[in-house]
Amino acid sequence: MRIQIHPRLIVSNGPDHKFSLVRGIRLLAEIQRVGNLALATRGLGMSYRSAWGLLQSLDTELGGPVVVMTKGKGSELTHLGERLVWAQKLIHARFDPLLESMATEVEAEIRQAVLKSRQGLKMFASHGFAVAALNQNLLAQDPPVELSYRGSLEAVSALSRGSCDIAGFHVPIGPLEKPVLAQIAHLLRPQDRLIHLASRRQGIMVAKDNPRAIWTIADLLKSGVTFVNRQLGSGTRLIIDLLLDNDGVASSGIRGFDNVELTHAAVAAYIASGKADAGLGVEAAARAFGLDFVPLLSERYFFLCAADTLRHPQFAPIVALLQTNEFKSKVNALPGYGAEHTGEIMTVAEAFEALAVSA
Repeated sequence: MRIQIHPRLIVSNGPDHKFSLVRGIRLLAEIQRVGNLALATRGLGMSYRSAWGLLQSLDTELGGPVVVMTKGKGSELTHLGERLVWAQKLIHARFDPLLESMATEVEAEIRQAVLKSRQGLKMFASHGFAVAALNQNLLAQDPPVELSYRGSLEAVSALSRGSCDIAGFHVPIGPLEKPVLAQIAHLLRPQDRLIHLASRRQGIMVAKDNPRAIWTIADLLKSGVTFVNRQLGSGTRLIIDLLLDNDGVASSGIRGFDNVELTHAAVAAYIASGKADAGLGVEAAARAFGLDFVPLLSERYFFLCAADTLRHPQFAPIVALLQTNEFKSKVNALPGYGAEHTGEIMTVAEAFEALAVSA
């Protein structure tokens, strides 16, 4: 059994008239991809007649044309059509991780009610593309490992309080490692174990060809540049704040610093839609939305848990999966990700030399 939650865009013109944009936006996205209405209909398994009628309905409901067709040149989206496609991409980037978490929680509740069995292990994890690649395997356990996306600090704090069984978080490599660890060191216990999930590159995501010439953190202060931020408590927000401190840049001078998105993908979609010029995130998100990427640092992503959780019947298969060449290949295929140490298990002292020295 799988529970899924999907967002829909609906136009409401009066209390008794509602028009779903789901099929129309799917058609527009395919037209944008192939540049031809006839090809788009074949790709979607839709008749040309019904596609033409759907486009006319969109024009009527929205008050303007969504596609322009020129003889011999194919089909192009109008500005309105492009905005609709981008709106859908932004919605999915912003809400899909959250809706997946909610669906998993609902599914666990239903399983518990029907089977009268206890819930599965709970994982709170900072959002990332390697974690998302693992989610299908988490759900395949019986009962499933319940994944909820949280900021790095919130995830580690929840583990220390006993609110979850596994915490996913990321820590920079290099000079920023020590100040980031200072925020969570008191929550890490000697009996805890870390499983290395992946390394990945963080940097500034910018529009294609970097039209604002944003190469450094200081460039965020340029006139007319709009930034999109991450939420407080996320590992990426902590990194942003540390980078600003290191470069002596005041956040009050950055336009849009209070604009907040909850995932790397949502930040990338926000920039790609033209609402912002820059945001900090992982390279995989930038590439997924056709953005350019200015690398600033690398980081390691870990799962943190008690030592006995590694042997738990729900989590042991996941740990074993992380150590396979198949999963490592998936990680390596993600832009900016590396699987050199994926699946390695270590103590807190082994993972973080700075903590071992201070101890």
